[in-house]
Amino acid sequence: MEQEIKKINRSIKIYPLFAAFTGDLIFFVPIDTLFLTLVKGLNASQITATTMVALIICIIFQKIILNIVKKVGNVNSLRLGSIMLLIASLILTFGKSFIAMLLYKSIHELAVMFLNMDEIILKNNLKAINRKDDYFKIRNQSKIIYAIITLFTALVAGKMFNVNQYLPMYLSIIIYVLVVGTAFLYYEVKANEEPEIKKEHKKLKITSTIIYVILSNAVFYSIIKMGQNNSKLFIQYDFQKFLSVEVVTYYITTIVFVSRIARLLGNVIFGKVYLKIKDKMSIVLTICLVLAFLLLIIGHFLDSIFICKVIIMSLGFFLILAIRDSFQTYIEDVALTISNKEEQQEIIIKIEVYRRLGTLILSTIFTLILMYYQLIVIEFILLGLSIIEIFINKKLCDKLKQKEK
Repeated sequence: MEQEIKKINRSIKIYPLFAAFTGDLIFFVPIDTLFLTLVKGLNASQITATTMVALIICIIFQKIILNIVKKVGNVNSLRLGSIMLLIASLILTFGKSFIAMLLYKSIHELAVMFLNMDEIILKNNLKAINRKDDYFKIRNQSKIIYAIITLFTALVAGKMFNVNQYLPMYLSIIIYVLVVGTAFLYYEVKANEEPEIKKEHKKLKITSTIIYVILSNAVFYSIIKMGQNNSKLFIQYDFQKFLSVEVVTYYITTIVFVSRIARLLGNVIFGKVYLKIKDKMSIVLTICLVLAFLLLIIGHFLDSIFICKVIIMSLGFFLILAIRDSFQTYIEDVALTISNKEEQQEIIIKIEVYRRLGTLILSTIFTLILMYYQLIVIEFILLGLSIIEIFINKKLCDKLKQKEK
């Protein structure tokens, strides 16, 4: 038993770093469009196509992924995901065709689904040593570390790229070799038979609470993902009405850099706030999301005072980044708390799949809208969806309160 507790504590300790480094291809993200266009020769439509195909593959293969996870277990799924992440970075670095880039993106997205089992491992390990309430805190630590790492890579990746276009990718490969090694240090507490869990409940029972968890996450994540991408472009186009391309580039790069600091601060602040408000967390974060799009829209119409436009629109963009991670962590915690061990794998995969499905639907709709209308229409739609999300989260909070009684 003492040996098992040591293994559990080791897994808990390595989790924040492991989750931070597997959050993305960290040296690639800051130079992704540069690398794909200048080095791999892709155009904008091809880059979009790789993302769309990868999302569709994840949605189609969700049952196969779930079967693999159930067969090999959480720890082996984690190891498989880390190996796939390394393979994806190798294909991205050395692949030369559009097909190779499609393969990289698809393997990377599938790897993320396997890597998400680390959340279940963390939750079960904490529960085994009577620390189940520490999930948000430790998960939030990984987000803070990720924010710090990406803040650093945002500063150095571009300079590395100018020295040697492949240097950031070589560093990524080295990191993911180490990540694979770290995955083999993971341990998950052996499942005990819980009297309330019946053996025939192997399939996830879709309750109204689970529906609201999945729906809330899918809507929120889609708004954040599309809001982050479109709002940056929205700000850029607004600034181009008043400034030269060179000056706009300076403003945008500065805003993106400061937004990473905002993401770090958001994780720290909401990590402390969560301890006080718990189940009201989702409503607070959604209200912040509404405020973010209100600031972006108000700033858009402030043409007479340019400095106010810059400040207000930037604050809106910063707020999107500041709340991004905390909502995801909150939803994961809720999902793993309301499900038993038989259901955890399926609910985590469903959350990930519907998150991608929401993004895919919204990106398709927005692509069609932008063929006829300007970006301000997108911002108003995102504002409307954010308001709807408040009501979804209010219903989720009510369901969680009923469950506690």
